[in-house]
Amino acid sequence: MRRDDFPPGWVRRAWRRIYWWPRDLRLAQIYRGSRHLVYFGGDGLGDDLLLSTALHELRTRGGRGLGVMTRWPELFQGSPDVDHVYPMRHDHVAGLRRLGRTIDELTYIHAQRPPDIDVPPHRHIVAEMCRRSSIRGEVGVRPYLWLTAEERAAASAFAGCVAVQSSRRSASLSIGNKEWSPERFQAVVDALPPHQRVVQLGLEEDPLLNGVEDLRGKTSLRASAAVLDAAAAFVGLVGFLMHLARAVDCPAVIIYGGRERPDQSGYACNENLYSAVPCAPCWRWNSCDYERLCMTTIQPADVSRALGRVLSRPRLPLAVQSVLLP
Repeated sequence: MRRDDFPPGWVRRAWRRIYWWPRDLRLAQIYRGSRHLVYFGGDGLGDDLLLSTALHELRTRGGRGLGVMTRWPELFQGSPDVDHVYPMRHDHVAGLRRLGRTIDELTYIHAQRPPDIDVPPHRHIVAEMCRRSSIRGEVGVRPYLWLTAEERAAASAFAGCVAVQSSRRSASLSIGNKEWSPERFQAVVDALPPHQRVVQLGLEEDPLLNGVEDLRGKTSLRASAAVLDAAAAFVGLVGFLMHLARAVDCPAVIIYGGRERPDQSGYACNENLYSAVPCAPCWRWNSCDYERLCMTTIQPADVSRALGRVLSRPRLPLAVQSVLLP
């Protein structure tokens, strides 16, 4: 039967209900107890971590039956803000809405212009994700990850270290305009005092730096978070590790360049190195008409000075920036 042949009005609605009932009954059993679910739905690991902000704000507003769909359930392990964690299933979304569940896709880029330009929201991406979950009022711009005492104890040997990354080209979403080059990161490592312990986080395919303890691909997501929880500072790029560091209150030096501004996607408590060149922020993925001037103008000495400022401060919980959603 073609779609145009379906009977109109209430008969059609009844027919559809009968048609979908077996499937919806199974979904009702799978998602029993879930009232409000959120998901991102893409491949970005950091984007899934940012769902924790919306879940936290929903919980503080009295939300119950909160659930998340994710490809990385370990990000939400032990969270007091989540009642149910499910695998990402795009094919379940429509059925959950038929069952009356609230389910929000918390994306923040809603358009793209040629050749590869994202159109950003008018507010911080975390605030935009909260807005898309109908959250209003003041929201804290930070993600959350909850470590256990055992996980912290296992990473206590890394207390006082500096954690670095060399690249994010091997990430699931590779964005060339976020790269600063492993050679510059190497210069920052070389400028540290000989006694300073340095560990490199990231994926196994990332270029290995000299003079570091190699943890690339050797730690789980939660173990990486525990290392950052113990570290004195993190030095890296815009991406998952930046968000992970903020989730565990690890101070960071982030090389922003000019693809995006820190107030659009970062955290005011960090040392954010932004290049206010005329073409910035461009929100381009890989194309650039100026040979990535925004990145090349940031020198290793600039990063070393920023890292020195971070290391000179006591390791305390970081200040939380807030945004008002009208």
